Amino acid sequence: MSQEPQLVRLARRDVPRAAESLARAFHDYPLLVHACPDAESRPRLARAFGAVALHYAVRWGEVYATSPRFEGIAAWVPGAHFPMTAMKALRAVPWSVFLSLGRHGGNRLRSAGAHLDAIQRRLAPPGHTFLFVLGVQPEFRGQGAVSRLLRPILARLDDERRSCYVDTVNPSAIPIYRHFGFRVLEESPIPKTALTAWALVRPPGTIPT
Repeated sequence: MSQEPQLVRLARRDVPRAAESLARAFHDYPLLVHACPDAESRPRLARAFGAVALHYAVRWGEVYATSPRFEGIAAWVPGAHFPMTAMKALRAVPWSVFLSLGRHGGNRLRSAGAHLDAIQRRLAPPGHTFLFVLGVQPEFRGQGAVSRLLRPILARLDDERRSCYVDTVNPSAIPIYRHFGFRVLEESPIPKTALTAWALVRPPGTIPT
């Protein structure tokens, strides 16, 4: 029986390439569509958005890719490092990356981000791990990348008896998360947008369907 390829752990030097991958994965993510309706301009915002998340997760957690080609990427951060504080963000993310995010429309993400942070503070279990980022490039979807990214880390969290928390504004992601044992804690509209936020948690030892 063939052995599944090992995940590749990303370092700071990998962030620019990984951010390009996430820009493709997140191009149609509803939150970024809200922030930048112009599809031609959106890749710059998506690239900066991904770079902020990746720098933060590399510094305070761990980031894995399916292979050195970065077809799919998942970033995990201990809940103690979320929501993101200004001090921790500045220690993790180059200032130039924040400037790029703001220059390409990232300021329009602020209120939605504050809404998601408030939900996490209220609902996430103590000692949880936060699935901060999960993205797969469009041409590699449906080929098992999500399973390869999630299963090893969720198995480790089971061994450590830790819950996993995730949020999303993408309704098509809900069945995927449910497949891996997550359950919806709350569904709420994000003020001043047409978006809905879902907060999900996976208790340790949950058997995927």
